[in-house]
Amino acid sequence: MVSKFSQITFTVEGTYNGTTNENSTISYQATTVSSGIYDVNITFSSASSTESGLARVDSNNESVISVTFSGYSFSGPQAKSFFDDLFALFGLEYTYGGYESILTDSTYFHSTGSSTMTFGSTSFPVTTWVANSLPMSVNSCGYTSDITAYTLQVGTPPGSSLNFITFLHYASDSPVNEDFTFKLVSMTQG
Repeated sequence: MVSKFSQITFTVEGTYNGTTNENSTISYQATTVSSGIYDVNITFSSASSTESGLARVDSNNESVISVTFSGYSFSGPQAKSFFDDLFALFGLEYTYGGYESILTDSTYFHSTGSSTMTFGSTSFPVTTWVANSLPMSVNSCGYTSDITAYTLQVGTPPGSSLNFITFLHYASDSPVNEDFTFKLVSMTQG
């Protein structure tokens, strides 16, 4: 991802069983060190704190050379593991493809159309998906969720084959009461 997008910022807000447990801005800024090698500055900001770190990534073989975050340094397999944890939410973009058929299943959801949206300096068409009716129970992968709100927006930025989640609002009252919003704020290509 860092070789295609030099900057991405998104926000995450969420409550779990009525308690706010997430209200954060997460971003990365990548700069080229040499051919295929990037320094990636990662920042997590919330109302109570800001933490940042630096990862050196080799996009030639998709490896992580090193990570320094909040005073801790890692290399080798530990760096890769820590980087994967840091990038978990950015990873939604990669793992989304595996769940696209569930998140857009016509049994439960339908498209309301597409429009071009702008995220920082990058514009591209985005398709909006909503629930066919609410509330509804969705059974998938052995898990049942009673959904009370659902909006998904996805699109493919220019120069990429990755179908990006640009907005996701999901609320459920069973098996737990949760309300989650993921929103792409900005992205820069190159």
